[in-house]
Amino acid sequence: MKHHSGWLAAALLLFAVLACNLSKNRNNSNNSNANSNSNSNRISAAPIINRPANADVYVDRIRMAKDDNGQPGEATTSFAPSDHIVHCVADLNKAKGGTKMKFVWKAVDVANGQNGEIRTVEYTTKSFENKVRGHLTKPTDWPTGSYRVEVYVNGNLDKTIDYTIE
Repeated sequence: MKHHSGWLAAALLLFAVLACNLSKNRNNSNNSNANSNSNSNRISAAPIINRPANADVYVDRIRMAKDDNGQPGEATTSFAPSDHIVHCVADLNKAKGGTKMKFVWKAVDVANGQNGEIRTVEYTTKSFENKVRGHLTKPTDWPTGSYRVEVYVNGNLDKTIDYTIE
């Protein structure tokens, strides 16, 4: 009986080692496929994610929106020069009071050649707030071109979104 229980123990050990290796290889192949697919299908207007892996609070969704009487309205990535107010809305993964948000508005490639930082808007969330918006107002028409908003959460760049004035 000792011979049989020894073989049985060795077989079970071998089975467990093979099962772990097979599972490990399957996870690696799934991860590499997911990464290659997500990078190859990126749309230029889609937000760029750049957050620390251990972020407690982060931007779950980001979008640009037209103005609707001082509030964010229809989502878009293209504005007219006469759209004097543009909104950037960031939905956080959870509401946590004291989260420090920063919206950095930049001109990337504009008609008047004045590229660079336009304005920075900082805000600290309240206890039950998980939707934060930053807006930028220009009293005259916007120059046509490409613009960008960088959204920081607790000092770390989290997401970037591009938009155009056409």
